[in-house]
Amino acid sequence: MSDTLDRLQKTIAARRTADPDSSYVAALFAKGLPKIAQKVGEEAVETVIAALSHDAKALTGEAADLLFHLLVLLEAGGVHLSEVLAELDRREGVSGLDEKAARPPKPFAAPPSNSADPTPGLSRGQTADARPLIRRG
Repeated sequence: MSDTLDRLQKTIAARRTADPDSSYVAALFAKGLPKIAQKVGEEAVETVIAALSHDAKALTGEAADLLFHLLVLLEAGGVHLSEVLAELDRREGVSGLDEKAARPPKPFAAPPSNSADPTPGLSRGQTADARPLIRRG
């Protein structure tokens, strides 16, 4: 199984500098890290939607898309798949709750607080569950 991912990572590395007009991977790299990260987020959401739809075929396809784009992101970040697998090996046999509690806080900055409008995109008095759903067609 990891042979498949290893081969895919090597293909991604080889195509990174190809002509963006002839390679999807090269086109992603030409757009930069923000676009690559955005694609991972999109594929993650699509994977969740497929899982919630109880459609195993759709979930399989979306999971493959997610893994592919994650490997592109790892390549862009200079992280080899073997490093991720080593981290998973390190965590093996450790309680997930204990492992998570031992992690340092993530360095993500909280979004700016705007006390005048605590829920951007909503009218005053409107609750988050009143937002219209956006569906991709």
